[in-house]
Amino acid sequence: MITETSFYHLKILLPLIVLCIGSVFALIAETFLNKDGKHQVLPCINMLFLAISAVFVRLISGAQLEDPWNLFSLNYVKEIFLYAIILCTVVGTAALQNTLKNRDVLCGEAYSLIMLSSVGIMLMVLSKDLMPLFLGMELASFPIYSLIAMNRNSKESNEAAFKYFISGAALSAVFLYGMALFYGATGSTLISDSVLEGRESIYQAAIFMLTFGLLFKVGAFPLHFWVADAYTGALAAVTGYMAAVVKIGAFLGLGAIWLGLFGRVVIEREAILFLCLGIASIVVGSITGLAQISARRILAFSAVANAGFILLGFSYSYFAKSQAWSLDLNSSYYFLLTYAIGSASALAGISALMPSSYDNLEDLHGAARKNPFLGACISISLASLAGLPVAAGFLAKFRIFAALVNASFETPAVWGIAIAAFILAVISATYYLRIIYFIWSHGRIEAKKRDKTSVLLNAGLGMAVVALLALAVRLPF
Repeated sequence: MITETSFYHLKILLPLIVLCIGSVFALIAETFLNKDGKHQVLPCINMLFLAISAVFVRLISGAQLEDPWNLFSLNYVKEIFLYAIILCTVVGTAALQNTLKNRDVLCGEAYSLIMLSSVGIMLMVLSKDLMPLFLGMELASFPIYSLIAMNRNSKESNEAAFKYFISGAALSAVFLYGMALFYGATGSTLISDSVLEGRESIYQAAIFMLTFGLLFKVGAFPLHFWVADAYTGALAAVTGYMAAVVKIGAFLGLGAIWLGLFGRVVIEREAILFLCLGIASIVVGSITGLAQISARRILAFSAVANAGFILLGFSYSYFAKSQAWSLDLNSSYYFLLTYAIGSASALAGISALMPSSYDNLEDLHGAARKNPFLGACISISLASLAGLPVAAGFLAKFRIFAALVNASFETPAVWGIAIAAFILAVISATYYLRIIYFIWSHGRIEAKKRDKTSVLLNAGLGMAVVALLALAVRLPF
């Protein structure tokens, strides 16, 4: 029976409820607006409800809230990522407005879809049970499928959406079957529940399938096959948003499962699997990215490489034997936070510099000279992704390497992983620097006409860059 007290405890979901209302309001308002009004009013509606959602996150912070059905929880780490999701949605909305308005495309429903996908990601972040985790994953995925296919006249966009939808549906089925096995092994869908006696093998199979489904969402090797197509098929404005928020939701879900494993029994095979997939993802992302001439494809393989770094941060605690029962994911979460903000702002800025639907590096030649503020924001974001000093990305990669070195004293084999990861990080930094070089360098294509950048996009990128610089000064965790 639902009581007044139950509704009081459900205030943990207020930030999500606000965004749901905002998405419905934007969808209804879209039908009453003319062509010009869609890209003037709807982004403002999104910004209003995103600001209200951020206020509600602040109001419920620090209370260690839990709901009466034991499905959700809120702590300091989750609170920070709720703010990050809101910031990435602000940047994504601003980038969408700038792109759709300049290209004279209607698609007013895109503003509602981006809000709905944020609700799904927030649900994944707050979940401590597999049922809302799966529901959030699907709620986030379906709007993103639509956003990828938004450019209806593009064959690449339709193909990318179809591939992502089919592969996403298949991996969702794998995740769902893993949930069924997990329920059979524990008698519950609560992630922290203990294994029933004699069902350890079913539990391990469940963990493997759940992990498999989430690794697809983060684009880690060998489940990265969709990343390049989806990133290049979608509009660059959508790509930046997708690169940021999908990883936040999937890695927070993976972190909850991983913490549950360490809380009861450390499964060696999963730790070794994460370590191997982490270094394999870095190899594939770093080496393949060097051969790309498209900014979006470069950042697509960057996403694969960065997923590998986060996986290394997940696995190192097992190999640091003395710390095995005090798992610390702070280095991975800090890396994820800086990556999400950096990738969202970099791709949002690049979307504004693109003279057409193509984003080959030659098309971006000298583009930042026409808009120095935009170029500076992109450069700082890319520098953070590259792990260069001043921006927060430098400290994020340093913490991952320091954790691996610390683990290598207990497990010498990790030394090789740490050295290989460092070398590959240096290699991958070159393709971020290539983009920076092209957008600032003189060239014969410099005179190409560029679209005007909206005030909203400049403000969103400014907020993201300030966040990256602030995170380098004060580490949240």
